[in-house]
Order: sequence, then structure tokens, then C-alpha cells
Amino acid sequence: MKTTTASLFLLFIFSITQSSFLFGVANAAGDAVLDRDGDEVLTGVPYYIVSLIWGAGGGGLAIGRESDRKCPEIVVQRLRHIDYGSPMIFSNADSSDGVVRVSSDVRVKFVGPRDRLCLTSTVWKVQDKDESTGNTWVELGGSEGEPGCDTMKNWFKLETGFTKGTYKFKYCPSVCSSSVTSCNEIERAQDTDGQMRLALSGGTGYPWSWVFIKADKANARIRQVFHA
Repeated sequence: MKTTTASLFLLFIFSITQSSFLFGVANAAGDAVLDRDGDEVLTGVPYYIVSLIWGAGGGGLAIGRESDRKCPEIVVQRLRHIDYGSPMIFSNADSSDGVVRVSSDVRVKFVGPRDRLCLTSTVWKVQDKDESTGNTWVELGGSEGEPGCDTMKNWFKLETGFTKGTYKFKYCPSVCSSSVTSCNEIERAQDTDGQMRLALSGGTGYPWSWVFIKADKANARIRQVFHA
């Protein structure tokens, strides 16, 4: 009887421990991504994606173009830290959740003014490998369709960055259950035009950390400086 009671007690303790562990993992994966002000990053709200490191770390991410190809456009980083780049919005694969979360599939889309040389979408996607450089770049022209195997190249994840409140991009989509995806960090790399771009690391690069700034607050600050 004592042995049975002891066994049931140990089983109970194990069940509680296992449940607590799984709950902790679920919470870690579901943590909200925060902007520079400590507010939750929301879907459909414009933000600037700016380098954690100011000065030599460069500015924000923006729409760019290769010298010998006008379409599709590409994701570049502005050189000057005071240039926040182009605003963008996030969309969740889980459309019922309006908060962007760590380790969850998100689609990234630039919004705002652009020239008319290229009329493809401004949704981020992973490009086929560039044999001339060996890099797999992040470019534009992605689909705004529903999450699935057909749109797998359009989905990215945000992971905790170098410091609290900073984040790094990762290509590791989980929107296609029938496909095994090789997960890659997103690093910065220079192309043959001398532009700083986003590329899959292939396991050899260093993922860059970014912060998110609400576009309306950033624009208000710029106007204050301009009229000062």
C-alpha cells in the first residue's frame, strides 16, 4: 500500500512538473514583441525597423533596387543612422491575433510612398540563391495570400535579439506542415552594388539586432527637429 501511494505521489509530482515546463515553453514562444517604447507591436500598424547600433551600425530598413534589375525590389539598410528607412507593417499567420509574437510566423510589408518603376508587391520574401555571390537575399514581390506551402517563402519569425527589447529576424516558416524547412538567421551582407542587404546566414553569419519604432511617433519627432 505504501509503495502504491508513493508511486502515485511521484506520478503526480512528475505531471505537475511536466505541465509547468510545457506551460513555460508556450509562454516563451508567445511573448509579445515590444517596440522601442515598450509597447506591444501590433499587426497593421506602421513601424520603422532600425538598427540597434547607431552610428556605424547604419539606419533603418528600406525599399531598394539592384543596379541591373528594377523588379522585384529588394530590402536594403540605409547608411545613416538618422535615416529610419521605409515604414512597414506586420501580419500574423494567425489572423485572429493582433499582437506580433516571438517565434511566430509573420509577414512583413513595406508601406508608404514608392516610385512607379516596379509595381510588384512590397511583401518580403526569400529569393532563390544568388549564384554570383552565394547569398540568398531577402527581396520584395511576395504574396499576400493565406499561409501555406504556396506562400512559404513569405513568412519570417522574430526572435529575441542581443539585448532586451531588440529582435533578430529568422527564416524558419512553420506554415507548411508537409515541408521540412532549413532554419536560417537573417544577417546583413553587402551586395555587388555596395548596398547593405538582408540575407540568410546559412549558419555562418551573424544575425543583426533591430528595434521597432512607431512610424507616427518617429515622424512627429522629425517634424519637431525640422521646425525647431
